[in-house]
Amino acid sequence: MSNAFKDLHDENATTQQTTVPDTPQQNGVAERLNRVLVEMARTMMRHKDVNQDLWADAIKTAVYIKNRVTSRALPIGKTPFELWTGNKLDVSHMRVFGSTCWVVLHKSHIEGKFGDKAARGVFLGCPDGSKAYKVILDNRNVVKARSVVFAETNVSEVAEAAEELPGDKNVGVETDLRFASDGEDVDADNDDKDDKQDDGSEKSADDNQGCGGSQDTLRRSGRARRPPVEYWRPVSLVAHEAPTTYLQAVRGQESAKRRTAVDEEMDSIRKNKTWRLTDRPASRRVLKGKWVYKVKNEIDKIGNNTTRHNARLCFMGNRQIKGLDFNETFAPVAKFTTIRCILVMTAANG
Repeated sequence: MSNAFKDLHDENATTQQTTVPDTPQQNGVAERLNRVLVEMARTMMRHKDVNQDLWADAIKTAVYIKNRVTSRALPIGKTPFELWTGNKLDVSHMRVFGSTCWVVLHKSHIEGKFGDKAARGVFLGCPDGSKAYKVILDNRNVVKARSVVFAETNVSEVAEAAEELPGDKNVGVETDLRFASDGEDVDADNDDKDDKQDDGSEKSADDNQGCGGSQDTLRRSGRARRPPVEYWRPVSLVAHEAPTTYLQAVRGQESAKRRTAVDEEMDSIRKNKTWRLTDRPASRRVLKGKWVYKVKNEIDKIGNNTTRHNARLCFMGNRQIKGLDFNETFAPVAKFTTIRCILVMTAANG
């Protein structure tokens, strides 16, 4: 026992009691809980015939379930999760451990037009700090994905459900997969439309040729013409190195322009009432801020190259601790399906 721990006992007027070696019965509560977790993990692994190398994920899932079930030591109808967080429990996302599942891939991850639209794997539980599912694929890669189809009872159910899923759903995967940007998605959709138009034009040409006998029919492409990209516009080749600290910005070159960018950012923050000044709560840390500077090359209406200095005040949210500084994580991401539904409802209601 360290001296710091002894001093802590002296300050709180407490004493430490140790158990006798090789007598786990003196710590019966903890040992009983360990046995319950091991039995839960063993049962889950045997139920789905999961490899014993994945025992750590099974134990973690058992603890995850244990914290979300009632107990005689707790108030009636209450779970440890509700008492600890104060939030209402929702178990709609929970799945059977070790179930066969398919991670739906983005269309940019599919190899060719006839490649697999999903990657098969085994469900390993829900990771901490992320609203996703942890899956180990058949190639032994462990990923975290959002769009997952499960076969908790029968594998044939997944084959039917995978055909109903659209192929343009985004999947958050912690691997080296490449994600398509918005521009690539638009181009891919346009290419699909063009392919459909080409197929229709070719069909009509074949029909005309069949009806007209030996008369040759000139095939016209139905592909929509796109305006050429103005690649000829001159672009500034001078590299602007942005400063990394506030002192570099106010003391280096073009400091006046950077000060102006900082003042504009602060005026915008005050105008929008981004924060409210208050006293720091006890035993809470203050997040540090950081200025991020950028130099953007732009082209004015006349066609000349101009530069605009931009400054943004950011805070290091990665230093927050879950359960201490925050409880829930919100990711305001707009889905195109939701936007389409809103537009349809707006058009229907006038």
